Amino acid sequence: MKTSYSLTLFGSALLAVFQANAAGTLVQEMSKMTVSTAGAGSAVLAENASVAYSNPAGMSYIDGDALSVNAAVMDLGIYYHDDIEPSKSSDNAGGIQPYGSLYYVHQLNDDVHLGMSVSAQGGSALDYGTSYAGALNLNALKLSVIQFNPSVSYQINSKVSIGAGLQIDYASFEETLLYGQGSLETDSWTLGYNLGLMYQLDENNRLGLAYRSRMNHDLTGSFSSNAMTVSVPIPGPIPGSVDKNIPAMSGQAGLNVLNPRQIEVSGLHQLTNPLSLVWSLGFEQWSDNDSTMISINNGNRISQIERNFDDVWSAALGARYQLTSRLRLESGIGYATSPLEHPEYQGADLPVDAQHRYSMGATYQWDKDISLTTYYSYVDYGEPEINNNGMNGQFDNVNQFLGITINMMFN
Repeated sequence: MKTSYSLTLFGSALLAVFQANAAGTLVQEMSKMTVSTAGAGSAVLAENASVAYSNPAGMSYIDGDALSVNAAVMDLGIYYHDDIEPSKSSDNAGGIQPYGSLYYVHQLNDDVHLGMSVSAQGGSALDYGTSYAGALNLNALKLSVIQFNPSVSYQINSKVSIGAGLQIDYASFEETLLYGQGSLETDSWTLGYNLGLMYQLDENNRLGLAYRSRMNHDLTGSFSSNAMTVSVPIPGPIPGSVDKNIPAMSGQAGLNVLNPRQIEVSGLHQLTNPLSLVWSLGFEQWSDNDSTMISINNGNRISQIERNFDDVWSAALGARYQLTSRLRLESGIGYATSPLEHPEYQGADLPVDAQHRYSMGATYQWDKDISLTTYYSYVDYGEPEINNNGMNGQFDNVNQFLGITINMMFN
């Protein structure tokens, strides 16, 4: 009975962590180089090699070869405030995390371009410690998702170009839980695809459409925990708890995480000689993620059927002003609906509410072949409530991004 209960406790803790984990795996600022406009224009801008990722059809607008290198940091703030016991609140579980990405485009002939992108799809490194309300289920984690994305574009005519790519994801996940007495290490590879279309309405107006397929990560690895005694709450009208002795454990663990399919449509409109507007509308099918399956030692399986994820809709609007022949100023705002509205289904991994983005940046043309883009974005992840796994309170979450992209052309 002790072993069965121990595995159930460990599996329940894993479920608690991954209940909302998918909501934190995709951070668009890490891969799409339209941070300065809050993501506006992502599927339609085709000025440098980063278009190989955002919309491969746009590679047709690149003359010759191109290389873009991005280096950035994000400052993630995750604060938990417990409504029952303030002493069970947490300090900032986030922190400053560096990241980068690389994009390359090669013109094969007048109609065909080849591309390659290597970018972080998202992730987080959190450390809540062992004294906050959710310490049984999560103490610290490190999640990383890297994507290799070879792509090709074809210019159909002067107005229409199409593109496609292969998404190759590598995900790794490390976690400590059970008040610091348990650890988990898993990783996985998975495949998907992306498609793109661009249509040039006239010399001042362009539309773009980009699609990315769902990605199913079947993470596998090992877990271990030390012998310990835990206090387990007793459900009922009168609060209480009972102590349980948990023996040391080790073995194999597996779980699945789904990143949803995405579709985005964008527009670029050159209103005057110095001023252009960009916009984007997006959809992510989070409702497709209806369950999480966890396997412990290839025998005990725990299924979370009801996830209650909602589809995510997003919108962004940006402006770009050519101040001088070399310097362009850029800014934008963005909004995305929440993938999870129910406090009883929230988790501590990266809880998000509706998201608001406020961004600015500038592009400087160093010479005819080299340009530099700097950007800053403030993202409000909201104040989601949680009533789950011993946590009853509210989060206060923000993220800030600061980076520079070097764009090079080789004609």
